[in-house]
Amino acid sequence: MENHPFNWVATIIAALALGIWLFTSFGMIHEEHKEEAEITSKTHNDEGYFVEVDDKKIHVKDTSTWMLLKEGETYNLTYEWYGMKKPYVTEVNQAHDDDQVGGH
Repeated sequence: MENHPFNWVATIIAALALGIWLFTSFGMIHEEHKEEAEITSKTHNDEGYFVEVDDKKIHVKDTSTWMLLKEGETYNLTYEWYGMKKPYVTEVNQAHDDDQVGGH
């Protein structure tokens, strides 16, 4: 069987596509910032402490922070995730708080 240039090109394109998909799925950290995000519920179980914002369950690693958050209140919330990990909170601040770090 002969090696056709098409086979090599198709193999290289498939390998590049797979590499890009793996990098964007597992190698990149994704971050999202929500202004005036309302916490609709708070839960905890054996896996940790969670808040629900816009129908998305977000892990709160610091239990003290979780205890301070109140259902029905709005916050400026930043969370991130990578790969197959659950999103987790990295920054929380009260909505309309001009005294925050880096505020106006």
